[in-house]
Amino acid sequence: MERQTLTTRLPESAVLDSSVVLKWFRKDEIWRDSALQMRQTYLDGDMLIYVPDLLIYEIANVLCYKPDLTDQRAQEALDSLYDLHIKIIEISQGMIKGAIRLAYCYGITVYDAAFLALAESLKIPFVTADEKLSEKLADVPYVQHISLFA
Repeated sequence: MERQTLTTRLPESAVLDSSVVLKWFRKDEIWRDSALQMRQTYLDGDMLIYVPDLLIYEIANVLCYKPDLTDQRAQEALDSLYDLHIKIIEISQGMIKGAIRLAYCYGITVYDAAFLALAESLKIPFVTADEKLSEKLADVPYVQHISLFA
């Protein structure tokens, strides 16, 4: 199934994966403008953003190993993420079971499937900037690649 190429209106609520949120902190990223637009729409009160708590670990890990960031700068970036007050959802036993099911079903990591399981449980779109993940989930109607919002 081929992805839509027309610009799509931002959803009222969405689960964003780490590949989208990282664009808030890293310059010269493809689709960064779309990611920043999502963040601004959230800040304007026109969108709710949900993420599993796993996102914090993924973001921290990437920032920690970015060569141009010091320990202090990485911590400041994480502080700014917390300061946004996006909805960080603790992964429940039921959600991890759903993630395992989805991981087997689509041949993806349990880490990626945790985001998908959260979106499935909330019945809202899951937005990713990960091309390979987007391709694997092309038949899942609530999965949207960030390029749809360019």
